[in-house]
Amino acid sequence: MSRALACLLLLLSAAAAQADYPQIQELSVEDALFRQQQQDLQSYFKAVNRGRPALSGTGGAVRPAEGAEAEIPPLRFFSLARPEKMDLFSLAARLNLPYDTLATLNGVSGPLGLDRLEDLVVPNLPGLFVPERPASSFEEILATISASSRSGPLQVVVRLPAGPRRFSFYPGHSFVAVERAFFLNILFRYPLPMAQLSSAYGPRLDPVTGSPGFHHGLDLAAPAGMEVYAARDGWVEEAGYDQNLGYVVVLGHEGGYRTVYGHLSEILVELKQPVRSGMIIGKVGSTGQSTGAHLHFEVRRKGSSRDPLPLLPKGNGDNP
Repeated sequence: MSRALACLLLLLSAAAAQADYPQIQELSVEDALFRQQQQDLQSYFKAVNRGRPALSGTGGAVRPAEGAEAEIPPLRFFSLARPEKMDLFSLAARLNLPYDTLATLNGVSGPLGLDRLEDLVVPNLPGLFVPERPASSFEEILATISASSRSGPLQVVVRLPAGPRRFSFYPGHSFVAVERAFFLNILFRYPLPMAQLSSAYGPRLDPVTGSPGFHHGLDLAAPAGMEVYAARDGWVEEAGYDQNLGYVVVLGHEGGYRTVYGHLSEILVELKQPVRSGMIIGKVGSTGQSTGAHLHFEVRRKGSSRDPLPLLPKGNGDNP
């Protein structure tokens, strides 16, 4: 561990022991604490720039070269009452922090999540705060990606308004594409150019047997032969015939996600083939246990199905 990281770790522990953090009263240089937070950020970026570090690590994390380390300020936290007329992005811009830094520290899992908070904790350094115990689907994605592709975190306990929480802090890191897409609620695109939602996710009577059951995806009614699109970049994990889903394609995606496309009339991709978002992977059909032409579309993560609707864009014409 470098001298700077070791110092940061000690200071993190000291900061976490405080019951409360000093409160920024006004987002103005007239406020001494806001001025301190801004000066620390300027010092951090000057140290990074002077060291001319090469961008390295997932998310463009930077590590200063030898000689710039001593200029990195210690990690500090401030409290702030959320300004009523500022959203996450405008507040982050006013604080000169990346929005992903402010969001991950305060447990915000989407652009509107800040609106539910009255008080925030603000750091003086950019980076990602990955919780030890994820409390949302977004935090699960963040933790999964960080464990597999980020290194050198600093362990810190932060006293949030809701109580203390333990984080792995990755200085200088930012969201990768899949994290950003999930956070902004654009993780997947529609698998059809247009369709009618004929059966939603959740409990229902099976349309073939009439028995009670649970529907693990969406049924999207569409004309037979309509092209089916990959809902996101990924790769083909399965392509074949299933007794219930008929001709089916299963795609794997970053972050532990899979999408399922069932009852196809044709499969137009091959096993292990890489695919791009919007690529044609098959055509709508009525194969397997089906009562008419439609696409069965599922989203799975770590073996469990998720309701696809919250993960799809809203209000796209005739789309569900």
